[in-house]
Amino acid sequence: MRSILELCVNMDTLAQSNYEIMASSCSDPQLAEVFTRMAVEEQHHVTWWSDLIDAWDKGLVPDIVNDTQGLEGHMETLYLEMQATIPDDFATITDDDMLDAAARLEFFMLDPIFGELLDLTEPGGASKHHEAYARHLERIVGAIEMFYTQGELARFLARMLRRLWRDNLALATFASRDALTGLYNRRGMMSHLDQWLSWARRYDRPLGLLLVDVDDFKHINDTYGHTVGDLALKMIGNALELTVRGSDLVARYGGDEFAVVAPETDAEELSILATRLVQAVAEISLDDWDGQPVRASISVGGAVVLKPGI
Repeated sequence: MRSILELCVNMDTLAQSNYEIMASSCSDPQLAEVFTRMAVEEQHHVTWWSDLIDAWDKGLVPDIVNDTQGLEGHMETLYLEMQATIPDDFATITDDDMLDAAARLEFFMLDPIFGELLDLTEPGGASKHHEAYARHLERIVGAIEMFYTQGELARFLARMLRRLWRDNLALATFASRDALTGLYNRRGMMSHLDQWLSWARRYDRPLGLLLVDVDDFKHINDTYGHTVGDLALKMIGNALELTVRGSDLVARYGGDEFAVVAPETDAEELSILATRLVQAVAEISLDDWDGQPVRASISVGGAVVLKPGI
């Protein structure tokens, strides 16, 4: 795992150094400013990976890789291909060629593995890194669309970069999110739970976990139909997510079961949270097709992990 993170550092360091060279070599001052900004952002990316290596060394990051050797080989190939796209001498190429090189650099950084690794950067906070990278990619895509002068091919490739990024995010969402409620699914929850356990173990902090079961959900389906049942699940999931804290994670654990991971939560606080969840669901306003109210309620149980891993 550490060697994989080191390859991430190497790839972003390579991108940073080449953006710095482009900034000093290109003829257009506005484009030079774009390249300068790209280099600064690549330095931020290097910091992300370096911090993740430090966290790994401290035992704060779970190993998400099943085939370390295979993934390391894949990333080494990416790194070599990335190096091969870099011009030998930026001083002898045009601004268009530099934009082409930039597009190729970013293409290799769109591999789905980087998105999965970014999810480990900090428990519950990976979204800000995804958003930062989206802005980074959009910066170079916008520059290609604005400054490229030789026909439409590069602009087309720029749009492909944007689309590839969005498609990769969608695939990651499909893998970790429940299609009905939009909450994390069991797979997504377990990956975050492993990470929170690592942090709790390191700092000897409590970690709360609640399991939520919809009461007599079969009756709702049998009486009102599965469409109303699906709507009930969506509304319950939404009520749970609106009730928990920003640092908590809500997941659809099974058919009519949900789970809440609550970091830094002791038994008393977890009990209060469970009561709030029950009340929030009881206040849901749900009607059947005839406008008659459909009552939904939940049962909640939980536990606090005080000594993770022991």
